[in-house]
Amino acid sequence: MRLIISTLLFFTLSGCAAFFNPVPENYTGPIATILDSGFAENTFKAQFFVLTASDGNLVDNSIRASRQASFGQGLVLTPKFLSRKIPAKAMKIRLTGTHMTGAPIHGIFSKASGEFFSVEGDIGFTRVEGESYIIKGELKKESSSVWIENTKSNLSVTERIISK
Repeated sequence: MRLIISTLLFFTLSGCAAFFNPVPENYTGPIATILDSGFAENTFKAQFFVLTASDGNLVDNSIRASRQASFGQGLVLTPKFLSRKIPAKAMKIRLTGTHMTGAPIHGIFSKASGEFFSVEGDIGFTRVEGESYIIKGELKKESSSVWIENTKSNLSVTERIISK
């Protein structure tokens, strides 16, 4: 009985994670926009390139939104790509590039067969007021990478974080 209660409590509380809002309440300073990106490889698997933390604080992202949108759909993955407002100032951010599957068991088999790649790292990034940025990346067997581009110029504005 204790095991059942402990398990239910764990799953109930694990869904209550609070995410950091990069733009503080009542903030009136300069703002920029940053978009997560990615694409579906098929109905069951997609690639995601996302902002996962800002100044060491977890932020809501497309991986979490897609996991929530896909809940109860079996193997089917419903990708959701988020954008967020952020202060136009220097920050340390964490970028993540990863595959995601609709069901955890599919992800386990993809990893075991060498078809699931990921990369993650922290970089400094200074945004310009009014600009819009998108997180881009590549997931390949040889090497995976993730970086940020300006949406108007399509030029990289950060160094690439490369998997080893």
